[in-house]
Amino acid sequence: VQQTQVEKQRALAEESSRKCEGLQQQVELESMKRTHKQAASTHSATEVRLNRALEEVERTKTQLNKLKQSSKMHFEAAKLLSFTEEEFMKALDWGKDGVS
Repeated sequence: VQQTQVEKQRALAEESSRKCEGLQQQVELESMKRTHKQAASTHSATEVRLNRALEEVERTKTQLNKLKQSSKMHFEAAKLLSFTEEEFMKALDWGKDGVS
């Protein structure tokens, strides 16, 4: 009888140990799930910030291209104006030469 009770106690102890291990694994799994969820959230936020930064880079590139084109147009206009001024000055000088 005493042997049977010892065996029952051992069996109960082993079952209790298995349940305890199962609970520990469940706690670890929940912790890993939380960690994974936090990592996914951080990844998502980082991806959003990256996309916004890329959009800002594209906007800046577009603005730079517009400024470059505008600057080029102003430079060309200044060259034409300079040429026109020279021609005007020559015309004035020519007019003086013809009158004298």
